[in-house]
Formats: sequence, structure tokens, C-alpha cells
Amino acid sequence: MATFIKVLGLVLCLALMCEGIESLGCDSDIVINQAKLGIIKGQQVWNATLTNTCACTLLDMKLSIPNFNYVIKINTTIISKSHDDIYDVNGGQPIYSNSGIFFTYVGKSLDVIINDYTEACS
Repeated sequence: MATFIKVLGLVLCLALMCEGIESLGCDSDIVINQAKLGIIKGQQVWNATLTNTCACTLLDMKLSIPNFNYVIKINTTIISKSHDDIYDVNGGQPIYSNSGIFFTYVGKSLDVIINDYTEACS
């Protein structure tokens, strides 16, 4: 009977630890902003900024950006098309806690949605 209680206690402790780990997710700690910079070739120029305010480093960030049609070339080391409407951010390199990346594009305001990323927490 004592063994059963010890095993039950261990299972409950592990369940509580896993629940705590899951709640550390960074979804609400990733901020995406777009700001108007001016006009070029009759089109609006935008600066898009992705900021990681999470305590964890983010890896392999991917964004869903439907209808991303840009007039001038963008910096593909910062954002590059993976497939369909999915774009790799920062070449899969880390976006550290309390830092961010930005890219400038010309066109319409975008509907940018986080598609996927990996958290590296210590």
C-alpha cells in the first residue's frame, strides 16, 4: 500500500510539473507591428517589426503572410518564402529574448500570423 501511495504521489507531481511547463508558452509574448514609412512608386512603404518579449529564445520562426506581394526586393536573410504563404524569419536563426527583427516592404498592410516556432528556454 505504501508503494502505491508513493507512485501516486510521483505521478501527481509529474503531472503538475508538466502543466507548469506548458503554461510557459511564448505566444502572447511575440509582438508584430507594422508602421507606415512613406510612399515609393505610388505604393505605401512599411516597416514590419517582430519583437520577442518572451523569456525564451525563439528558433525556426515561421509566419503566415497571405497575399504578400511586394514591389521592391526585400532582405531575404530576414524573411524568405518557404512555401505557399509561409515565410521563414531570420533564416531560422535565434531571435533572442527582448530583441527583435524588422524588414521593410512596399505594398499593402499585411495580415501577419505566427505559424510556427521552437522555444529554447533555460
